[in-house]
Amino acid sequence: MRTLLLILALCVVSSVAAGAHDEFWCWDADEILAEIDGGRVTIQHLSDLINCCPDPITYDVSVGDATIMVEEHSLSMCYCLCCFNLSVTLEEVPPGPWNLLYRWFDIEADDWTERVLQIDVPDVGQGYEPVVALQNTEGCLESASAPGEGQEPEPMSTRWGTIKAMYR
Repeated sequence: MRTLLLILALCVVSSVAAGAHDEFWCWDADEILAEIDGGRVTIQHLSDLINCCPDPITYDVSVGDATIMVEEHSLSMCYCLCCFNLSVTLEEVPPGPWNLLYRWFDIEADDWTERVLQIDVPDVGQGYEPVVALQNTEGCLESASAPGEGQEPEPMSTRWGTIKAMYR
């Protein structure tokens, strides 16, 4: 009997965890990209599952001997999650080959996660201390938030309850 209860409990726990993965299309789909334009480096964090009201998002930048570390922070907290595409542009990145270390708090892992990219920044007369220049947040990305091309939106009667539709 105890074995049966244990198996049943494990099945319930695993189905709840699997349900959380299905709820967000960006679950474990984080992608870090870097684009170099002279002394500018734009870093994109695509499919980032974070708090649904993350403003302000801040970035701490530090430079070591061969590593530039960028750490993403989301300061405000709501009790909801959403998928975002984030980007930050660093200016005055010193010339040379660098290991770009990008860190963020990964909700899926419930821990800090980091990715390392190798970049080579050309010498265009820039300074030696990178600064955060631009930040961009593509709001809460929904996989099916709007009708696709050629599709009609649902009629009001199916989006509203029957009673609400009668009074509209």
